[in-house]
Amino acid sequence: MNPTNPAGRSGPGLVPFLVISFVGAWVAMLPLWLEGLRRTSAGQGTPRLAALCMILMMLVPALTAFGLTARSRGPREAVRVLGLTRATPWRHEARSVAVALTIPPALTACGLALATPVGWYTPAHLPGPATIAPLVLSALVSVPLYFGEELGWQGYLLPRLLRHGRIRGLLIGGAVWGVWHVPMTALGGSYPGHPVLLGIPVAVVTATLLGTVIAAVRLSTGSVWAAVAAHLSLNEFALPLTGDVSARLVDPLLAGPLGVSTWPAGVLAVLVVWLGHRRRGAATGPSAPVAPPPSEVPASATERDRRPPGRASTRPLP
Repeated sequence: MNPTNPAGRSGPGLVPFLVISFVGAWVAMLPLWLEGLRRTSAGQGTPRLAALCMILMMLVPALTAFGLTARSRGPREAVRVLGLTRATPWRHEARSVAVALTIPPALTACGLALATPVGWYTPAHLPGPATIAPLVLSALVSVPLYFGEELGWQGYLLPRLLRHGRIRGLLIGGAVWGVWHVPMTALGGSYPGHPVLLGIPVAVVTATLLGTVIAAVRLSTGSVWAAVAAHLSLNEFALPLTGDVSARLVDPLLAGPLGVSTWPAGVLAVLVVWLGHRRRGAATGPSAPVAPPPSEVPASATERDRRPPGRASTRPLP
């Protein structure tokens, strides 16, 4: 891994992906801006138009990643290199997904433990089956949406950012994820009732921490599906459960997975990721340069990957 690579050498395909993904996000949310819709309270429901716009926005990264990869490698190869097919044994995939599902609720619980003594959160009861069952159903239905995001962020963007070094690449990816949400955040999507100039910076910091953890899950497990599970768990379990077990309306800026009270747990998680990387680096010696993203490896190099063990090969991810 070569952390000294200049930003301009992130590889072909990075700039088009970012431009299309960001423009696509704004286009998807444009109807809400034209309608003047804005979320002003945490208790406010989601209108159908807003739900549709958010669905379209979540699909933009995956469609962009698939289109750019298919253009250079063909549709069939794009399915493989972006992680649409299972890359590890199913038992490993299942364990990775199971672990990933627990991470956002664990970080949220740590944050709520800090928010409760200062009066930002008032727990009422533990969630029961009647509370959990609808969330599970919603999560199962929503899997394609989260895969739509993570296929772009973890399948396409992350390998290109790793050229700047593992930890730096993870942090940059998290920050990009936070800025990408601005069209929704500015409408009160994450922090209703708060000024835009406060909500956007808080959202970017939160996304940088959580996005770094999600990307680290993807690298440590080798599974894009684990990243999907972590993202799904964040939105479909950690967020709603925070409100469901509270005795009063929760301000998401203060408490919950997106609240500032969860930042210490997020910082600690990022520190654990960094220390783990340092330990592996000390044990194995200097890291090798990061291989080019799959969509940039020429066909001849792909053929070399199929040589017998002992021959050099190019791998898309460490």
